[in-house]
Amino acid sequence: MGIEAVAVNEPRSDRPRPDADLRTTPALIVAAIRDAGTQFADLLRLARIEVRGNLRAVATLAVLFGGALLLVLVSLVLLLIALRDAIAVLTGSDILAGAIVALPFLSATAILLRLGFRRMGLRSVGA
Repeated sequence: MGIEAVAVNEPRSDRPRPDADLRTTPALIVAAIRDAGTQFADLLRLARIEVRGNLRAVATLAVLFGGALLLVLVSLVLLLIALRDAIAVLTGSDILAGAIVALPFLSATAILLRLGFRRMGLRSVGA
């Protein structure tokens, strides 16, 4: 059971040396280009799969939010119709009830129109 002495700077025979590759420089360049092309093709394939999955997710979200927005708009229209009918029952006039329900929307439109004209600098139109 003796201890073997190995010099620190002496190369070991069980490890391959970096300069032991017998391929020429052009062969190594061709192999590197081939490997880079393979890696790039794999990257494009992975990107296509990822983008396809992301597009499906975005399309699903757009459909869901679009459906929710449509339902909210329909419910608001139905609420306004019900409000007009309730006011018509109280006042006895459909025309007056429609004017009362439309008045807040008309005033908001007028205010936004005036603010828009001020912002654009068309004072002669909005004044």
